[in-house]
Amino acid sequence: MLAAAGRELRMRNVFLIALAWLALTGVSKVQVEPKLAVSNEPLSAEQIAIYRVVLADYRKGTHEALNLADRTEPLQRSEGSSDLGCISGITRTDPRPPSLVHRITAPSELGPKLVLVDPDRQQGEINKNDPQNLVKRAIDDHERVTDKQLGDSIKKAFEVGVFTLSEIAFDKGHQHAIVAYSFVCGGLCGNGNTLLLKKVGRKWKVTKRCGGWVS
Repeated sequence: MLAAAGRELRMRNVFLIALAWLALTGVSKVQVEPKLAVSNEPLSAEQIAIYRVVLADYRKGTHEALNLADRTEPLQRSEGSSDLGCISGITRTDPRPPSLVHRITAPSELGPKLVLVDPDRQQGEINKNDPQNLVKRAIDDHERVTDKQLGDSIKKAFEVGVFTLSEIAFDKGHQHAIVAYSFVCGGLCGNGNTLLLKKVGRKWKVTKRCGGWVS
């Protein structure tokens, strides 16, 4: 409950900043999803183990229902990224194209109360419940936004938002891995991070966080 309340408070602060920002600029964020090739191979035991750690780290012990995208997304690593120092030495070691992603078919293997959703279809629910809609009404129609409206809007946005896992890149010895995630609940509602993990014995542990973002 405390973790959920903390996330809601952070998103509320971001929402208020977004309100002021949109009032000044009138600019909205648009995301374009590329078309991807989906692998016919299931997730390996190693991939499942890493995704379990990532989800547990994100949820911080809370077991609230979370919408999980039913496919991964490419791991983005641009040359201009400030994350390169953090993830140096972690390179893709297989010949698969970087646009190849995997289906997730058994959410119970990754953690409790995960609800598989098609991210493209879920986008309609995200757009409908985007807190940015409230911002626009406040700006365009001069509608008064109450604390209750704000809280309800953010709560609903979190309920319909989608958590997406990236593909995983390993070092040559498969002792380190890099993976990213994103949670999107609207045009100006979301967060994400890139994690570096290390294999300790038979378990994977998060050792670094690179390039965290909130929108």
